[in-house]
Amino acid sequence: MRAIGIVFAAALAACQATTSSSPPTQIQAVSAESASFSSYRTFGFRLAEAPPSPYQMSPRSFDVERRVHDLVAAELARKGYAQADTNPDFLLRLSAGTDKESIAAFPADQNRPHAITTGEIVIDAFDRSTSQQVWHGTAQAEVDPQRVSEPGLEAAVQQLLARFPARSDASPPHP
Repeated sequence: MRAIGIVFAAALAACQATTSSSPPTQIQAVSAESASFSSYRTFGFRLAEAPPSPYQMSPRSFDVERRVHDLVAAELARKGYAQADTNPDFLLRLSAGTDKESIAAFPADQNRPHAITTGEIVIDAFDRSTSQQVWHGTAQAEVDPQRVSEPGLEAAVQQLLARFPARSDASPPHP
């Protein structure tokens, strides 16, 4: 089974919506059919990985990954999981990157295509005991390559992890 890396369209990396008219964040997430999230109580992080093609590391990718790390930890705690430094039940891998593509300009300027920058964050979750990937999610949005939008990252992580299974019991786990 292909590794599920929480590659947070962290290419959202330079992850920020540039204007209020920017297209919404695109979210995709899938859980492995055989994954039993009911047995998971704790999580940890693996080393980040390069973003999937066509996304590439950008000067802002490391900053985005650092920020996403903290946002993911907080969101999973809200879902009932505890971060563990040793022997967590599942491990998360994050990645972030950007991609530039030329697109046709608005109707008033059709002869001058312009480039937009898209960011992607990827998050993959792996069962620690089996190394099998159990969850994969991506978030993609148009971003400003010059600065990271904290509100844009927060929204992307929340939307993405809304699809991550919550712990079924209401009490926080104990590592």
